[in-house]
Formats: sequence, structure tokens, C-alpha cells
Amino acid sequence: MNDQKWKSEFEEFKNLEGVTPPKEVSERILGLVERDLKVSPWGVFSKLSLIHFLSALFTLSICPQFGFRILGDGMGIMHYFMSLGSMGCPMACGSFFLGTSLIAATPFLRGQELRVLRSHRFAELGALTLLSLGFFIMLDPSSVVASFALAWVLGSIAGGALVLEVGFRLKTSNS
Repeated sequence: MNDQKWKSEFEEFKNLEGVTPPKEVSERILGLVERDLKVSPWGVFSKLSLIHFLSALFTLSICPQFGFRILGDGMGIMHYFMSLGSMGCPMACGSFFLGTSLIAATPFLRGQELRVLRSHRFAELGALTLLSLGFFIMLDPSSVVASFALAWVLGSIAGGALVLEVGFRLKTSNS
């Protein structure tokens, strides 16, 4: 189309009388917008916790955490992490443990849920990390050494935050 035709069609559109949509349609649209914009951090944490539980079943099958393994035997990928040293190994394990959950969660969280998670990342990732650590302590308190656990917690939160940021940027750049 040439510029003159665009201009005349725009003027025609501009001069049309406005049409008010039915009240039910307006209310429904406003309800959907409000639902999408008002996301509770607790709701996001609940969804993330469920995804983390399911993804932990996978990660604990290939990388034992604090000596706990779901399926199989042996050291799994922890064998490779051990080459990173006494503090690098638990940091890599924690990062893998929580990072995998966030990789799994990103497709299931809406953009606004990711924004809420991102704005409360240290509270939500910290809570998820400490709940997981508490689970491992309940299983076998003697397997949790303070320095190893601290490195695991730091790796878990740092790795989780990094994966969250990458996932957020990838998801929001496509929408």
C-alpha cells in the first residue's frame, strides 16, 4: 500500500463511531489481566516446590546429594564434580540440584510468575535450598558436615539464581 492509501484508511478508522463492548466481555478481560498481573510469591513458591520435588527425583538418580541417591548406585556425575575440590564439589552439586529444578520450572511458569520469582529470588531459592538441606539432614544427620553444607547452600543459591536469570531472559525475550 502506498502512504496516501494508509493515511486515508487511518482517517476513516479514526472517524468511526466507538463501539462499547458488552459489560461481561470487559469484566472477563479485566479479570484475566488482573489474574496475570497479581501473582502471589507464595503461589509461585508452591508451584516451584512441586516442580523441585519432581526434578529432585531425577537429579538424585544421577547425582547423590549428601550420600542420598534415589535410583542406581555409585557416584554418578558426582565423580566429575569431585575433581573441583573439597569446596567446588558441593558447590557444583548444589548448583546442579537446584539449577535443574529451575530449568524444569521455566517452561511451566508464566512470564509474570518468573518476574515474581526473580524479584524474590533469594527468599524463594533460599527457602527451597534450606528445605532440601533439612530433608537431607533428617535422612542422615551424620552425613551433613557444616563446611560441605555451607558450600552446597552457596552453590545451590548461586546456581539457581544464574539459571533463573538465563531462563527469565530467554522466556521474556520470546514474548
